[in-house]
Amino acid sequence: MQAENELLMKRVITLITLVFAIFLSLNVLADTAKPFNITGKVVDNDTGEALEYATVSLFNRADSTFVAGIITNALGIFNLEAGEGRYYLTIQFIGYQTKTLNVTVKKDTGDVNLGKINLFPDAALLDEVEVIAEKSTMSMTLDKRVFNVGKDLSSTAGNAIEVLENIPSVTVDVEGNVSLRGDDGVQILVDGKVSGLIGLSTQDALRNLQADMIERIEVVTNPSVRYDAEGSAGIINIVLKKDKRKGFNGSVDVRGGFPFEWGKAQPSPFPFQAGIGTNLNYRLKRFNFFASYNFNYRDDISDGYTKTEYYNGGIPYDPSLKNHDDATQISEQTTIRQRHMQGNTIRGGLDYYITDDDIISFSAMYRQGEGHNTPTVTYIDKFPFGGDPQYKKRSEDWHNNRPMNEFTLDYDKYFITKDNYLKASMRYFQNQNNEWSDIYDRHYASQEDMDNDIVIDTSVIRQYTKTTETHRRFQGLVDFAYHLGLHSIEAGAKYTNGMPSNDAIVMQNGEYLTDYCHNFDYNQQVAALYASYGTEVGLFSFLVGARYEYTYTMANYKNKPDGKHTQNYNDLFPSGHINFKLTESNQLQVSYSRRIRRPGYWQMAPYRSFNDDRNFRVGNPDLKPVYTDSYELSFLKFWEGGNFNLTGYYRHNTDVIRYFTEVTGDISVGMPHNFGIADDYGLELVGSVKIFKWWSLNGNINIFRSSVVGDYTSTTTGITSHYTTDSYNMYGRFVTKFELKNICNMQLTGHFSTPRDEPLGYREAHYWFDFAASRDVLKGKGTVSLNLKDIFGTHSHGGESWGSNFWQYSKGSWSKTTITLNFNYRINQQVKKQREEEPSRDDGDDGDED
Repeated sequence: MQAENELLMKRVITLITLVFAIFLSLNVLADTAKPFNITGKVVDNDTGEALEYATVSLFNRADSTFVAGIITNALGIFNLEAGEGRYYLTIQFIGYQTKTLNVTVKKDTGDVNLGKINLFPDAALLDEVEVIAEKSTMSMTLDKRVFNVGKDLSSTAGNAIEVLENIPSVTVDVEGNVSLRGDDGVQILVDGKVSGLIGLSTQDALRNLQADMIERIEVVTNPSVRYDAEGSAGIINIVLKKDKRKGFNGSVDVRGGFPFEWGKAQPSPFPFQAGIGTNLNYRLKRFNFFASYNFNYRDDISDGYTKTEYYNGGIPYDPSLKNHDDATQISEQTTIRQRHMQGNTIRGGLDYYITDDDIISFSAMYRQGEGHNTPTVTYIDKFPFGGDPQYKKRSEDWHNNRPMNEFTLDYDKYFITKDNYLKASMRYFQNQNNEWSDIYDRHYASQEDMDNDIVIDTSVIRQYTKTTETHRRFQGLVDFAYHLGLHSIEAGAKYTNGMPSNDAIVMQNGEYLTDYCHNFDYNQQVAALYASYGTEVGLFSFLVGARYEYTYTMANYKNKPDGKHTQNYNDLFPSGHINFKLTESNQLQVSYSRRIRRPGYWQMAPYRSFNDDRNFRVGNPDLKPVYTDSYELSFLKFWEGGNFNLTGYYRHNTDVIRYFTEVTGDISVGMPHNFGIADDYGLELVGSVKIFKWWSLNGNINIFRSSVVGDYTSTTTGITSHYTTDSYNMYGRFVTKFELKNICNMQLTGHFSTPRDEPLGYREAHYWFDFAASRDVLKGKGTVSLNLKDIFGTHSHGGESWGSNFWQYSKGSWSKTTITLNFNYRINQQVKKQREEEPSRDDGDDGDED
């Protein structure tokens, strides 16, 4: 351990030395003719609130050539550098009128401070207003990246999973599990908090959360201490729409479509997808009312194939020899599933401005979801060393009902400016999942009998399952921030209490199968305190802080002796971010954060599903948390026609969790275990470029190496094995957009991932393509869009896994090629068009001398 710590310390010192060497060399080589600063702060004229991510561009007054550009920071502040000369400055932000100021820089007057710059909302303008430039697809602050969902055509009419698939650094597997830079330890938040929308099943919740409810996605790969320490890979925050412009405005979305498989007839009943959603907002002087409603109806078709070889009582399987001929039993399993989901989500609330600096907000959300799945699993067992083949079909009629309600109360108090505040929030939600199913096992004498459904009468087995899950969660937090000039202090406290429970029964031919029945309670409480300090010194920006968290967990298997397992631990999580402004369009960032990944509810809970009675996953109440030290070094460059961000990162993980499968007979049980140490090294490039006025490209590519070392002791044989895996993987996303003037906009998106080795297995490569097109109608008040997800039907995942007495290959897809048509109608909202033309200029000189 001491050698490991010394090695880690050497890496840290090397990284810091390298960064500061770069900084010093750049300062030495810098031009001695120091440019002047042009600074200012951009705010909303009505509320005085700072406008983060406003685009500020500087042009030569003589020929309108682009000089420099930047986006405002979290305080609405910008700082540009320029030599002596006469310029004009444009400030642009979606939903506001573009502001243009003349600026003159002189040597004798020095730096120019424009002070507070007010932008006026444009909701009261004419029906059709052309905005010169939209909000950037990606913007970057000291500790997060922000992606505007509205710019991505392929997300229209989709759900949150399809939105996340189009976010750089994020990958989503076939079952809807979300990963960030190859690590599935991601904390997913809604509006900055754990939400009842996520609840018990993140995957199902994301499928039911429609894209038209989402304003933006925030990706935080190295979070500062203001965020929870949970999530070894980082945080994804889904920000829902809530407008604050004066008057009445909103939007309505209607969508419809269907999934299909190329070369195959559509199943019966015909699957289709449909939905309607609306977001409405009404702003008065002291009140802001907001409401949204979304109905979603979705049919999906999916399939899977699994081949398992068993090595019982003979020669064990050796992955180096691949001795498949020694298998004593070969089982082929095929799954065909039709899934139906529908749900209603209602969200509403109000903001009450007691004064301009005292705001109380209340919101409530209710969702009612239903599901109906009809999976059919076919098993064919063959015995190479003797024995007749066996044929079995397992069909299920599965239903669920999922009500959810959530309440949030916020209070915001501002001191003098919007940058100094005290904020308090309380949120409570209850999410329930009621599931029940009828399962029939039918055995057949031959393949022909199975094809014709000629059953061996005495073999029919009827099983019944019923599960009731309830998840209650309370969270309260207080945040304080104070800014004085270039200095800032933040502090806060948070308490969360999550209380899921799971009761399940399984019956066979009217009798309970006690091995599969359970009564399980889980409780996780986390109390946290944090403080951070930020400042700017010349070209440097710093943000450092520490977060303390106390965790208590309890997993209680009520129907087992000694079934109560408790843990508690105290942790300190430091973080640091440094930004160095090389030039106005080039920035260098280095950051560090310590993270934790606490075992999740599903990793503790008993059996998850009884649909497949040969392959189970069970929980492990003795799991310990995973700790991560995360380092990043990023270079950001942007220019008038594009930008790119190059990031090198390193993650060191201890007590990593991996699923290990034990096979007894032909029953396999997978259980998570703390396995060992993992080191991930990666290089990620995110960029965009506008080639012509009508053609732009953007995308990201991630190359990383994962080294995993650990020991695992088999629960059936007691043998301890040492595993070392060193693998390389690459995945990426590329988007090309075409604007056909007066016709439509089109977008083609490609996704890919190369193979990846893992302990006792590997994942296959996969790729898929999406297409989208849109056109404005009704004088710009509406937009029609067409989406084709997974054009060639290649979005599937596969791979191998093995142990001493089995080898298994599986491949499957969770949804098929889907075509959808969406119509969006905007109420009192401006049309957002992109045009490449010279910005208009004010006639006034704004006090500058010619």
